[in-house]
Amino acid sequence: MVKCVYNLARGELYLEVFKDVVRGNDEEDPCLHDAHANLLIDIRWADVPRAFACVLRHEALAGSIRPLARTFERLADQAALAAFGTRKHQQIPSWFFQNFECFLASTLHKLIVHFRNPLGPALSSEQRKAAEGAFNALIDVAKGLRAYVGLDYLSKSTGVHVLMSAVHNAKCDFLSEVASPSPRCSALVLADVLAQHILADPNRELVMQSGFCFFARSTRWCAFAKACHSASVSAYADPNAPLERLLHEVDGARHSKPAIAPGLFFLASEFLEADASPERPSEVARSASLRAAQRSPIAKRSKPFLRLVKRLVSGSA
Repeated sequence: MVKCVYNLARGELYLEVFKDVVRGNDEEDPCLHDAHANLLIDIRWADVPRAFACVLRHEALAGSIRPLARTFERLADQAALAAFGTRKHQQIPSWFFQNFECFLASTLHKLIVHFRNPLGPALSSEQRKAAEGAFNALIDVAKGLRAYVGLDYLSKSTGVHVLMSAVHNAKCDFLSEVASPSPRCSALVLADVLAQHILADPNRELVMQSGFCFFARSTRWCAFAKACHSASVSAYADPNAPLERLLHEVDGARHSKPAIAPGLFFLASEFLEADASPERPSEVARSASLRAAQRSPIAKRSKPFLRLVKRLVSGSA
């Protein structure tokens, strides 16, 4: 993994920005609010999620964090309007959405690192409560930013769905890193918080717009959850534990066959599970005589095509 080089001046700037935002200091100050919105136009820098993770951790340890979804929604709206003169998804360049997705994924990774305790004892009740508060706050922020991520339909979904999508699409699969060889304290807390939010959404339809379905189809998230489940003794002791219930419901949904497979999403799923590849007609050979077109299989191991299919299955295409 490439080691990030941080800009201390930028980091200090965004540290103060996020302190104001999380504490609500800019709610009654339009000039400060506009300044903060302008600083969210381009947040590609690694210093930004690092500063936000530090603020969330500090505020969570100091006490409860106020609801942040509406605050970040207003800031993102203002940033889009200032940068592009519009808030319409189809008129905004993709880099703007990608920056917010990277911001969410990177902040989550840094929170996991902040709260993990790989060599010492388990988290105290106060530390566990702080970790839960920080993760819940980030999911609330994801809800506020849901109109400004790559997939337009996420604007009508939940914060946990938005966060899972951002992490699933991240270049670095940090979920497998934090769960290997055995997940530690912060990862177990995240798994519980994630399960609570997914189960709180009553939508259990097997469609891309469902956070439950997205989790069930995401290889990254399912592998992470199962690793945390295996490492957590309490998950086995309490059948009503959120993570235990979520994995049980996912297993049941996978074994139930829908009456109608709705569209390309399930076509892609069937392709991955099938033993034989679908076929398509090849070009008709140039000849004076007519003859039936030859058929050649799509190479099932074609990496670009397989990646596309996996993205369709996970709801990321």
